[in-house]
Amino acid sequence: MQMKLNQWFELLSVDESVADVLREFLPLIETHIDQILDVLYARLRACSASAPAFRSEEALVRARRSQKEHWLKHVFAGNFDDNYLEAARRIGRTHHQLGVDLRLYMGAYAIVLNELTRIVEEVIPGGKDARLRYLEAVTNVVFTDMGLATYVYYDTMLSHVEEMAHQLNMSLARAGEYRDNETGEHIVRMSRMCEAVALSYGKDARWAEMLRVASPLHDVGKIGVPDSILLKPGRLTSDELVVMRQHPEIGGDIIPEHPAEVIGMARRIALTHHEKWDGTGYPVGLRGGEIPLEGRIAAICDVYDALISRRPYKPAWSTEEALGHILANSGTHFDPDVVRSFLACLPRIDEIQRLYADTEGAATRPETGSVCC
Repeated sequence: MQMKLNQWFELLSVDESVADVLREFLPLIETHIDQILDVLYARLRACSASAPAFRSEEALVRARRSQKEHWLKHVFAGNFDDNYLEAARRIGRTHHQLGVDLRLYMGAYAIVLNELTRIVEEVIPGGKDARLRYLEAVTNVVFTDMGLATYVYYDTMLSHVEEMAHQLNMSLARAGEYRDNETGEHIVRMSRMCEAVALSYGKDARWAEMLRVASPLHDVGKIGVPDSILLKPGRLTSDELVVMRQHPEIGGDIIPEHPAEVIGMARRIALTHHEKWDGTGYPVGLRGGEIPLEGRIAAICDVYDALISRRPYKPAWSTEEALGHILANSGTHFDPDVVRSFLACLPRIDEIQRLYADTEGAATRPETGSVCC
Protein backbone atom coordinates (compact mmCIF):
# COMPACT_ATOMS: atom_id res chain seq x y z
CA MET A 1 0.00 0.00 0.00
CA GLN A 2 2.74 2.48 0.91
CA MET A 3 4.49 1.88 -2.41
CA LYS A 4 1.28 2.52 -4.31
CA LEU A 5 0.63 5.69 -2.32
CA ASN A 6 4.11 6.99 -3.12
CA GLN A 7 3.58 6.23 -6.79
CA TRP A 8 0.26 8.06 -6.69
CA PHE A 9 1.93 11.09 -5.09
CA GLU A 10 4.60 11.04 -7.79
CA LEU A 11 2.06 10.82 -10.61
CA LEU A 12 0.03 13.76 -9.31
CA SER A 13 3.09 15.81 -8.29
CA VAL A 14 2.07 15.92 -4.64
CA ASP A 15 5.24 17.02 -2.86
CA GLU A 16 6.33 19.34 -0.07
CA SER A 17 5.66 22.43 -2.21
CA VAL A 18 2.03 21.33 -2.58
CA ALA A 19 1.83 20.77 1.17
CA ASP A 20 3.19 24.29 1.76
CA VAL A 21 0.50 25.80 -0.46
CA LEU A 22 -2.21 23.84 1.35
CA ARG A 23 -0.98 24.97 4.77
CA GLU A 24 -0.90 28.58 3.56
CA PHE A 25 -4.57 28.47 2.61
CA LEU A 26 -5.80 26.12 5.38
CA PRO A 27 -7.36 28.99 7.41
CA LEU A 28 -9.55 29.77 4.40
CA ILE A 29 -10.76 26.18 4.19
CA GLU A 30 -11.41 26.07 7.94
CA THR A 31 -13.62 29.15 7.58
CA HIS A 32 -15.69 27.62 4.78
CA ILE A 33 -15.58 23.87 5.54
CA ASP A 34 -19.08 23.77 7.03
CA GLN A 35 -20.46 25.53 3.98
CA ILE A 36 -18.87 22.90 1.72
CA LEU A 37 -20.23 20.09 3.90
CA ASP A 38 -23.73 21.61 3.85
CA VAL A 39 -23.77 21.48 0.05
CA LEU A 40 -22.26 17.98 -0.10
CA TYR A 41 -24.64 16.31 2.34
CA ALA A 42 -27.69 18.14 1.00
CA ARG A 43 -26.90 16.64 -2.41
CA LEU A 44 -26.27 13.19 -0.91
CA ARG A 45 -29.58 13.22 0.98
CA ALA A 46 -31.43 14.40 -2.12
CA CYS A 47 -30.05 11.56 -4.26
CA SER A 48 -32.21 8.41 -4.13
CA ALA A 49 -29.15 6.16 -4.36
CA SER A 50 -27.29 7.69 -1.41
CA ALA A 51 -30.18 8.94 0.76
CA PRO A 52 -30.71 5.60 2.60
CA ALA A 53 -27.26 5.91 4.18
CA PHE A 54 -28.25 9.20 5.82
CA ARG A 55 -31.82 8.55 6.89
CA SER A 56 -31.04 9.05 10.56
CA GLU A 57 -29.72 12.32 11.88
CA GLU A 58 -27.17 10.37 13.93
CA ALA A 59 -25.69 8.76 10.80
CA LEU A 60 -25.50 12.13 9.09
CA VAL A 61 -23.75 13.80 12.04
CA ARG A 62 -21.30 10.94 12.39
CA ALA A 63 -20.40 10.89 8.68
CA ARG A 64 -20.07 14.66 8.52
CA ARG A 65 -17.86 14.82 11.61
CA SER A 66 -15.57 12.08 10.30
CA GLN A 67 -15.24 13.69 6.86
CA LYS A 68 -14.55 17.11 8.32
CA GLU A 69 -11.82 15.78 10.58
CA HIS A 70 -10.20 13.86 7.72
CA TRP A 71 -10.11 16.87 5.43
CA LEU A 72 -8.92 19.43 7.96
CA LYS A 73 -6.44 17.18 9.73
CA HIS A 74 -4.93 15.53 6.66
CA VAL A 75 -6.01 16.36 3.11
CA PHE A 76 -6.28 20.16 3.13
CA ALA A 77 -3.51 20.46 5.71
CA GLY A 78 -1.01 18.53 3.58
CA ASN A 79 -0.36 15.96 6.31
CA PHE A 80 0.16 12.70 4.41
CA ASP A 81 1.71 10.62 7.17
CA ASP A 82 0.93 7.14 8.48
CA ASN A 83 -2.11 8.50 10.31
CA TYR A 84 -3.48 9.80 7.02
CA LEU A 85 -2.88 6.44 5.39
CA GLU A 86 -4.77 4.61 8.13
CA ALA A 87 -7.62 7.14 7.98
CA ALA A 88 -7.91 6.70 4.19
CA ARG A 89 -7.92 2.92 4.61
CA ARG A 90 -10.66 3.19 7.21
CA ILE A 91 -12.82 5.40 4.99
CA GLY A 92 -12.47 3.07 2.01
CA ARG A 93 -13.31 -0.02 4.08
CA THR A 94 -16.27 1.72 5.74
CA HIS A 95 -17.79 2.77 2.42
CA HIS A 96 -17.43 -0.78 1.13
CA GLN A 97 -19.00 -2.27 4.27
CA LEU A 98 -21.92 0.16 4.06
CA GLY A 99 -22.46 -0.75 0.44
CA VAL A 100 -21.92 2.78 -0.83
CA ASP A 101 -21.72 2.74 -4.62
CA LEU A 102 -18.23 3.79 -5.64
CA ARG A 103 -19.62 6.07 -8.35
CA LEU A 104 -21.45 8.05 -5.68
CA TYR A 105 -18.27 8.29 -3.66
CA MET A 106 -16.38 9.69 -6.63
CA GLY A 107 -19.27 12.02 -7.42
CA ALA A 108 -19.02 13.44 -3.91
CA TYR A 109 -15.44 14.49 -4.62
CA ALA A 110 -16.63 16.29 -7.76
CA ILE A 111 -19.15 18.24 -5.67
CA VAL A 112 -16.43 19.19 -3.19
CA LEU A 113 -14.11 20.36 -5.96
CA ASN A 114 -16.88 22.47 -7.49
CA GLU A 115 -17.57 24.14 -4.17
CA LEU A 116 -13.87 24.72 -3.52
CA THR A 117 -13.45 26.30 -6.95
CA ARG A 118 -16.38 28.63 -6.36
CA ILE A 119 -15.10 29.70 -2.94
CA VAL A 120 -11.57 30.25 -4.23
CA GLU A 121 -12.86 32.43 -7.07
CA GLU A 122 -14.83 34.51 -4.58
CA VAL A 123 -12.54 34.99 -1.61
CA ILE A 124 -8.85 34.38 -2.38
CA PRO A 125 -7.04 37.69 -2.72
CA GLY A 126 -3.96 38.26 -4.88
CA GLY A 127 -5.35 37.74 -8.33
CA LYS A 128 -5.53 34.86 -10.80
CA ASP A 129 -2.07 33.39 -10.12
CA ALA A 130 -2.73 32.85 -6.42
CA ARG A 131 -6.08 31.21 -7.14
CA LEU A 132 -4.57 28.90 -9.76
CA ARG A 133 -1.72 27.96 -7.44
CA TYR A 134 -4.14 26.90 -4.73
CA LEU A 135 -6.61 25.19 -7.06
CA GLU A 136 -3.84 23.10 -8.60
CA ALA A 137 -2.64 21.99 -5.18
CA VAL A 138 -6.08 21.19 -3.82
CA THR A 139 -7.15 19.35 -6.99
CA ASN A 140 -4.10 17.12 -6.80
CA VAL A 141 -4.62 16.17 -3.16
CA VAL A 142 -8.35 15.61 -3.65
CA PHE A 143 -7.61 13.18 -6.47
CA THR A 144 -4.93 11.57 -4.31
CA ASP A 145 -7.41 11.04 -1.51
CA MET A 146 -10.08 9.77 -3.88
CA GLY A 147 -7.62 7.41 -5.58
CA LEU A 148 -6.40 5.94 -2.31
CA ALA A 149 -9.89 5.41 -0.91
CA THR A 150 -10.95 3.85 -4.22
CA TYR A 151 -7.95 1.53 -4.10
CA VAL A 152 -8.85 0.43 -0.56
CA TYR A 153 -12.51 0.02 -1.56
CA TYR A 154 -11.62 -2.37 -4.37
CA ASP A 155 -8.90 -4.07 -2.34
CA THR A 156 -11.45 -4.81 0.40
CA MET A 157 -13.95 -6.08 -2.14
CA LEU A 158 -11.39 -8.33 -3.83
CA SER A 159 -10.20 -9.66 -0.47
CA HIS A 160 -13.77 -10.73 0.33
CA VAL A 161 -14.13 -12.38 -3.08
CA GLU A 162 -10.79 -14.17 -2.68
CA GLU A 163 -11.75 -15.40 0.79
CA MET A 164 -15.08 -16.69 -0.52
CA ALA A 165 -13.33 -18.42 -3.44
CA HIS A 166 -10.82 -20.00 -1.05
CA GLN A 167 -13.60 -21.30 1.19
CA LEU A 168 -15.41 -22.78 -1.83
CA ASN A 169 -12.13 -24.31 -2.96
CA MET A 170 -11.58 -25.94 0.44
CA SER A 171 -15.18 -27.20 0.47
CA LEU A 172 -14.69 -28.88 -2.91
CA ALA A 173 -11.38 -30.32 -1.75
CA ARG A 174 -12.97 -31.71 1.41
CA ALA A 175 -15.72 -33.28 -0.70
CA GLY A 176 -13.04 -35.32 -2.46
CA GLU A 177 -11.23 -36.18 0.77
CA TYR A 178 -14.43 -37.07 2.63
CA ARG A 179 -15.13 -40.00 0.32
CA ASP A 180 -11.64 -41.41 0.84
CA ASN A 181 -9.71 -42.44 3.93
CA GLU A 182 -7.93 -39.06 4.07
CA THR A 183 -9.82 -37.55 6.98
CA GLY A 184 -8.96 -34.83 9.45
CA GLU A 185 -6.65 -31.99 8.47
CA HIS A 186 -4.69 -33.71 5.70
CA ILE A 187 -5.45 -31.11 3.02
CA VAL A 188 -4.62 -28.24 5.37
CA ARG A 189 -1.27 -29.74 6.36
CA MET A 190 -0.45 -30.77 2.82
CA SER A 191 -1.22 -27.33 1.35
CA ARG A 192 0.79 -25.48 3.96
CA MET A 193 3.72 -27.84 3.52
CA CYS A 194 3.57 -27.16 -0.22
CA GLU A 195 3.83 -23.44 0.49
CA ALA A 196 6.81 -23.96 2.81
CA VAL A 197 8.64 -26.18 0.31
CA ALA A 198 8.01 -23.69 -2.52
CA LEU A 199 9.57 -20.89 -0.48
CA SER A 200 12.50 -23.14 0.44
CA TYR A 201 12.92 -23.98 -3.25
CA GLY A 202 13.30 -20.26 -4.00
CA LYS A 203 9.87 -19.38 -5.40
CA ASP A 204 8.45 -15.99 -4.47
CA ALA A 205 5.75 -15.52 -1.83
CA ARG A 206 2.97 -14.96 -4.37
CA TRP A 207 3.69 -18.23 -6.21
CA ALA A 208 3.96 -20.10 -2.91
CA GLU A 209 0.64 -18.67 -1.72
CA MET A 210 -1.05 -19.72 -4.96
CA LEU A 211 0.33 -23.21 -4.41
CA ARG A 212 -1.16 -23.26 -0.90
CA VAL A 213 -4.56 -22.27 -2.31
CA ALA A 214 -4.43 -24.65 -5.29
CA SER A 215 -2.96 -27.82 -3.76
CA PRO A 216 -5.97 -28.88 -1.62
CA LEU A 217 -7.69 -29.88 -4.86
CA HIS A 218 -5.05 -32.50 -5.69
CA ASP A 219 -7.39 -35.45 -5.04
CA VAL A 220 -10.71 -33.86 -6.04
CA GLY A 221 -10.95 -36.43 -8.85
CA LYS A 222 -11.70 -39.13 -6.29
CA ILE A 223 -15.25 -37.76 -6.33
CA GLY A 224 -15.60 -39.65 -9.64
CA VAL A 225 -14.26 -43.01 -8.43
CA PRO A 226 -17.01 -45.56 -7.62
CA ASP A 227 -17.50 -46.32 -3.93
CA SER A 228 -17.06 -50.02 -4.63
CA ILE A 229 -13.43 -49.25 -5.49
CA LEU A 230 -12.66 -46.16 -3.41
CA LEU A 231 -14.02 -47.71 -0.20
CA LYS A 232 -13.14 -51.34 -0.87
CA PRO A 233 -11.47 -53.06 2.10
CA GLY A 234 -8.15 -54.63 1.26
CA ARG A 235 -6.11 -54.45 -1.90
CA LEU A 236 -7.51 -53.52 -5.29
CA THR A 237 -7.43 -55.90 -8.24
CA SER A 238 -5.45 -54.86 -11.30
CA ASP A 239 -8.67 -53.77 -13.06
CA GLU A 240 -9.81 -51.81 -10.02
CA LEU A 241 -6.40 -50.18 -9.78
CA VAL A 242 -6.77 -48.96 -13.37
CA VAL A 243 -10.05 -47.28 -12.42
CA MET A 244 -8.56 -45.83 -9.23
CA ARG A 245 -5.68 -44.34 -11.20
CA GLN A 246 -8.13 -42.39 -13.33
CA HIS A 247 -8.73 -39.92 -10.51
CA PRO A 248 -6.02 -37.45 -11.65
CA GLU A 249 -7.68 -37.19 -15.06
CA ILE A 250 -11.12 -36.88 -13.46
CA GLY A 251 -9.69 -34.06 -11.36
CA GLY A 252 -8.44 -32.42 -14.55
CA ASP A 253 -11.98 -32.64 -15.93
CA ILE A 254 -13.54 -31.20 -12.76
CA ILE A 255 -11.18 -28.23 -12.55
CA PRO A 256 -11.78 -26.14 -15.67
CA GLU A 257 -9.19 -24.82 -18.05
CA HIS A 258 -9.18 -21.15 -17.11
CA PRO A 259 -6.84 -18.17 -17.59
CA ALA A 260 -6.75 -17.54 -13.83
CA GLU A 261 -3.28 -18.61 -12.72
CA VAL A 262 -4.33 -20.31 -9.50
CA ILE A 263 -6.99 -22.39 -11.27
CA GLY A 264 -4.48 -23.50 -13.87
CA MET A 265 -2.10 -24.47 -11.09
CA ALA A 266 -4.81 -26.49 -9.30
CA ARG A 267 -5.60 -28.35 -12.51
CA ARG A 268 -1.92 -29.18 -13.14
CA ILE A 269 -1.52 -30.46 -9.58
CA ALA A 270 -4.62 -32.67 -9.87
CA LEU A 271 -3.26 -34.12 -13.13
CA THR A 272 0.39 -34.63 -12.14
CA HIS A 273 0.77 -35.23 -8.40
CA HIS A 274 1.05 -39.01 -9.03
CA GLU A 275 3.68 -38.67 -11.75
CA LYS A 276 7.18 -39.80 -10.76
CA TRP A 277 10.59 -38.30 -11.46
CA ASP A 278 11.77 -41.47 -13.26
CA GLY A 279 8.70 -41.63 -15.53
CA THR A 280 6.98 -44.60 -13.84
CA GLY A 281 4.08 -42.60 -12.41
CA TYR A 282 0.57 -42.06 -13.74
CA PRO A 283 -1.63 -41.09 -15.53
CA VAL A 284 0.73 -40.11 -18.39
CA GLY A 285 4.19 -41.24 -17.30
CA LEU A 286 5.81 -37.82 -17.36
CA ARG A 287 9.51 -37.76 -16.52
CA GLY A 288 11.74 -35.24 -14.72
CA GLY A 289 11.17 -31.62 -15.70
CA GLU A 290 8.14 -32.60 -17.81
CA ILE A 291 6.26 -32.70 -14.51
CA PRO A 292 5.25 -29.18 -13.47
CA LEU A 293 7.05 -27.97 -10.36
CA GLU A 294 3.76 -27.61 -8.47
CA GLY A 295 3.02 -31.29 -9.17
CA ARG A 296 6.48 -32.33 -7.97
CA ILE A 297 6.10 -30.37 -4.73
CA ALA A 298 2.55 -31.65 -4.13
CA ALA A 299 3.74 -35.24 -4.62
CA ILE A 300 6.31 -35.17 -1.83
CA CYS A 301 4.07 -33.29 0.62
CA ASP A 302 1.09 -35.58 -0.05
CA VAL A 303 3.15 -38.74 0.46
CA TYR A 304 4.98 -37.48 3.56
CA ASP A 305 1.76 -36.46 5.30
CA ALA A 306 0.11 -39.78 4.45
CA LEU A 307 3.09 -41.72 5.82
CA ILE A 308 3.29 -39.97 9.21
CA SER A 309 -0.48 -39.93 9.72
CA ARG A 310 -2.36 -42.77 11.36
CA ARG A 311 -4.84 -44.52 9.12
CA PRO A 312 -7.29 -47.33 9.95
CA TYR A 313 -5.18 -49.67 7.83
CA LYS A 314 -1.77 -48.64 9.23
CA PRO A 315 -0.12 -46.94 12.19
CA ALA A 316 1.61 -43.61 11.69
CA TRP A 317 5.19 -43.91 10.59
CA SER A 318 7.82 -42.13 12.64
CA THR A 319 9.37 -38.97 11.22
CA GLU A 320 12.64 -40.87 10.76
CA GLU A 321 10.93 -43.67 8.82
CA ALA A 322 9.07 -41.24 6.59
CA LEU A 323 12.20 -39.19 5.88
CA GLY A 324 14.05 -42.41 5.11
CA HIS A 325 11.38 -43.26 2.53
CA ILE A 326 11.64 -39.79 0.97
CA LEU A 327 15.43 -40.01 0.74
CA ALA A 328 15.34 -43.58 -0.61
CA ASN A 329 13.01 -42.43 -3.41
CA SER A 330 14.87 -39.25 -4.31
CA GLY A 331 15.65 -39.45 -8.01
CA THR A 332 13.05 -42.14 -8.65
CA HIS A 333 9.70 -41.01 -7.22
CA PHE A 334 10.73 -37.50 -6.19
CA ASP A 335 12.64 -34.63 -7.77
CA PRO A 336 16.01 -34.52 -5.93
CA ASP A 337 15.98 -30.69 -5.84
CA VAL A 338 12.51 -30.69 -4.28
CA VAL A 339 13.70 -33.30 -1.75
CA ARG A 340 16.57 -30.99 -0.77
CA SER A 341 14.16 -28.06 -0.39
CA PHE A 342 11.84 -30.24 1.68
CA LEU A 343 14.65 -31.25 4.03
CA ALA A 344 15.83 -27.64 4.31
CA CYS A 345 12.49 -26.53 5.74
CA LEU A 346 11.88 -29.46 8.09
CA PRO A 347 11.44 -27.19 11.14
CA ARG A 348 8.51 -25.50 9.38
CA ILE A 349 7.15 -28.88 8.26
CA ASP A 350 7.24 -30.12 11.87
CA GLU A 351 5.52 -26.92 13.04
CA ILE A 352 2.71 -27.41 10.50
CA GLN A 353 2.26 -30.99 11.69
CA ARG A 354 1.90 -29.77 15.28
CA LEU A 355 -0.42 -26.87 14.50
CA TYR A 356 -2.82 -28.85 12.29
CA ALA A 357 -2.67 -32.29 13.90
CA ASP A 358 -5.73 -34.50 13.56
CA THR A 359 -7.94 -34.72 16.60
CA GLU A 360 -8.28 -38.08 18.29
CA GLY A 361 -10.53 -40.37 16.31
CA ALA A 362 -10.40 -38.30 13.12
CA ALA A 363 -9.48 -41.26 10.93
CA THR A 364 -12.17 -43.88 11.49
CA ARG A 365 -12.88 -45.34 8.06
CA PRO A 366 -12.10 -49.00 7.28
CA GLU A 367 -9.05 -50.07 5.36
CA THR A 368 -9.30 -49.35 1.65
CA GLY A 369 -7.13 -50.01 -1.34
CA SER A 370 -6.65 -46.32 -2.26
CA VAL A 371 -3.04 -45.89 -1.26
CA CYS A 372 -1.31 -42.52 -1.39
CA CYS A 373 1.61 -43.27 -3.65
